[in-house]
Amino acid sequence: MKSPVSIAILGASGYTGEELVRICVRHPGMKVAAITSRQMKGKTLEEALAIGGTAGAIAFEDLATAEVAKRAEVFFLALPHGVAAAIGGELRNLGKRVFDLSADFRLKSAELYEKTYGAKHPEPKRLEEAVYGLPELNRVKIAKADLVACPGCYPTTAILGLAPAIRSGLVTGEGMVISSMSGVSGAGKKVEAGYLFAECNENLKAYGLPHHRHRPEIEQELSTLAGSAVRVSFLPHLAPLNRGMLTTISFPLVKGTRAEALEKVYRSFYEKEQAVRVLSGDALPETKRVMGRHGAEMAVRVDEWTGRAIVVVAIDNLGKGAAGQAVQCFNIRHGLPEGEGLDW
Repeated sequence: MKSPVSIAILGASGYTGEELVRICVRHPGMKVAAITSRQMKGKTLEEALAIGGTAGAIAFEDLATAEVAKRAEVFFLALPHGVAAAIGGELRNLGKRVFDLSADFRLKSAELYEKTYGAKHPEPKRLEEAVYGLPELNRVKIAKADLVACPGCYPTTAILGLAPAIRSGLVTGEGMVISSMSGVSGAGKKVEAGYLFAECNENLKAYGLPHHRHRPEIEQELSTLAGSAVRVSFLPHLAPLNRGMLTTISFPLVKGTRAEALEKVYRSFYEKEQAVRVLSGDALPETKRVMGRHGAEMAVRVDEWTGRAIVVVAIDNLGKGAAGQAVQCFNIRHGLPEGEGLDW
């Protein structure tokens, strides 16, 4: 058996960072060498996250990049965009392997990044090196990558939901509509009026319309699949859930495509994938079915009245939409079973 790989989690006090910690401390292929957080400095995992045993004694630290780089071989960045790029660049300059969970290395164009996030990219020369960390599409590249840009939760559901139809040429025209509902943890751990309990509880609302910042990421990856420019209409919503994401996608189908044929395409595309389950019969994905798990569930339908397909995808936004996906990429890169340390 291989020796565990020494890893560090930077920005471990956010929801994604906390989920990463919970996975990594019990992952047989990892040795947690450092966890960092300015806000939680000095607190142990037992105090902060109720993690028991030997791992519970690990304490949060506030370390400079050069200092933390001495501790580990692999680094998970659960940091805000902008911050992650600068630190990720430093770590790569030191020869370290990086799995970035922010948006900083997902877009291939520095100009598009600036337009989307309102700031110049701190490490534009690293964008070409970064591999988009969606295993179902980029497994071979991930296996050789030293800088992995782990997708966001919205793009994960959108791309997984559209990839089989685009790859098979069943989509016609540009009328792709993606409507997503995310749990509040998807916004990160922040104190803002819009995320207070009294504002979110028993309340469902759209936001970021019509130009949500994840739309360029979705279009970039779908365009690569299609071999030509793809445009989508992306409609995100905030749902009164702690965690979970449900995305419903509608797109124009090649005339005459039947439901059985569409489902066959999706089953064939994902038949060897551990982390994606295509449901059969009348079953439809639900957030409660994937909560706490690290895989995706989807179902496909054909609306013969309009000639459009309907694809529904559910994930845990902190699982397959963030921490679980990063660990899946880690497993691929280090020759481990993809499900090591994960619950599909």
